[in-house]
Amino acid sequence: MGKLKIDVKREYLNKEECLAMARRLLREGAVKGMSVKQLASEIYFHAAAFYFCEKAKYLPRLREHANIIDLDDGGDTRIRRAAYAAVWKLVGQKRRRR
Repeated sequence: MGKLKIDVKREYLNKEECLAMARRLLREGAVKGMSVKQLASEIYFHAAAFYFCEKAKYLPRLREHANIIDLDDGGDTRIRRAAYAAVWKLVGQKRRRR
């Protein structure tokens, strides 16, 4: 399909919502060449960056860039995919007590 643009929504701060959206986009063929988790983590990253910058009134340029989620078949660059995966894994998780 190529390039798809979706708006950031507050619901995408919920990982389950991101997974559901990723499954839907893949099922409909709107995006190809990505796993559900890769696609969900990219959606989640954009939402986390957008709403963090909005709340903190920090990095307005990052917020502006995060506002639209550009999805390409096959995913983003390797570096960006690593960042998306790291944020997926680290953000929103409860810390374990020692």
